[in-house]
Amino acid sequence: MLLRLFKIICFCVVITACNKNAQQTQAVTTKNIDSNSITEKDIEKLKYIDFALDPKAEVLAEPWLAYNQLKTTVENVKKADFSFFDDDDQAVFLLIKDLRRNIPDTLKTQSVLSRITIVENMLYKLEETYQLRTTVKPELAASIKALLISYSNLNFQLNKKLEKDNQNIARPNS
Repeated sequence: MLLRLFKIICFCVVITACNKNAQQTQAVTTKNIDSNSITEKDIEKLKYIDFALDPKAEVLAEPWLAYNQLKTTVENVKKADFSFFDDDDQAVFLLIKDLRRNIPDTLKTQSVLSRITIVENMLYKLEETYQLRTTVKPELAASIKALLISYSNLNFQLNKKLEKDNQNIARPNS
């Protein structure tokens, strides 16, 4: 009888000890998620050169809806709003597909296409980094910085393309 009572007490102690451990693990996990989330202030601290699109280039890029969607996505990332990556699994794929397919002919050069490829890679990298549960804050910040730099370089290349097109260099007659 005494042995049975001892077994029941031991069983109750084991059950309650396991329950407390699970609660502690859940609290630690929640704390890690909060400490790894990135804020708008963290993104503002990132150092990179941000090229804006020239007004002449904006006129050419205005009918390019995929570029406008990319611009909106990058602006949201700057605000630490990653809803674009949460909404649809195929969102990045469809954006890049539209970006390549609907590029205006005046902007369609090899240098611009290569910058689009880089933006595509950085979007995929940020999406994967954001969706991983093991991602730490510095890794996410590095992915965000890489995307912002690649987008800035795309704008720079679009500006340079238009600048080059507007140059009238007289060539000597042979």
